[in-house]
Amino acid sequence: GAGLAEFSDLQPNWSIVRDYDYGFLKLTAANYSDLLFEYKKSSDGTVHDSFKISRDYRDVLACAVDSCPATTLAS
Repeated sequence: GAGLAEFSDLQPNWSIVRDYDYGFLKLTAANYSDLLFEYKKSSDGTVHDSFKISRDYRDVLACAVDSCPATTLAS
């Protein structure tokens, strides 16, 4: 079976929290330009960390097969 490995004794300055619990990442695509990442603990489902990535390429990402312009800024 799977198990949790011990952390090393050295803790880098970017590592603030060390968690010995299982969890998962929930990725939500809210719309054409926003992705929400949430780390949830498996034991209770609460969100323990999250971040959002946003892109403003509406001319490319907000088109459908029958409504895309012939050229875009990505061309």
